[in-house]
Amino acid sequence: MTRDLVIFDLDGTLADIRHRLHLVRQKPKRWREFFEACVNDVPNEPVIAAYRAFRQSALPCELWIFSGRSDAVRPQTERWLAQHVGDYDHLRMRRDGDYTADEVLKRRWAEPIAHRVLCVFDDRDKVVAMWRSLGIACFQVAEGDF
Repeated sequence: MTRDLVIFDLDGTLADIRHRLHLVRQKPKRWREFFEACVNDVPNEPVIAAYRAFRQSALPCELWIFSGRSDAVRPQTERWLAQHVGDYDHLRMRRDGDYTADEVLKRRWAEPIAHRVLCVFDDRDKVVAMWRSLGIACFQVAEGDF
């Protein structure tokens, strides 16, 4: 069995999103504004360095990005990734209007490919626990109790 995928989360992992968290920490949550503010995210340099190390390594692996971010901002997301991260092999984003919990959504995406996943980088406790429940090593890059 070849484990040839390395998966990175985007918000809170590759991208520092602290500047826009206030939009979803209030009632009502302003999800559309939260997602649209992604253009101002700051690159999380230590995680991006790990990403680039995988890209440049002799290890034959694909780099996938799983994001709970709405695909309504896919063009902005693709521009941000091109500017700050570089090439990737696959970008998976949630459908616009889908508010499924991240750990449920990513489990749905992960189960068909779990046997191929070498490791994952994520920040959210619930999502990290989900990856680990599938027997996949997950590097938690930030406090994620939300």
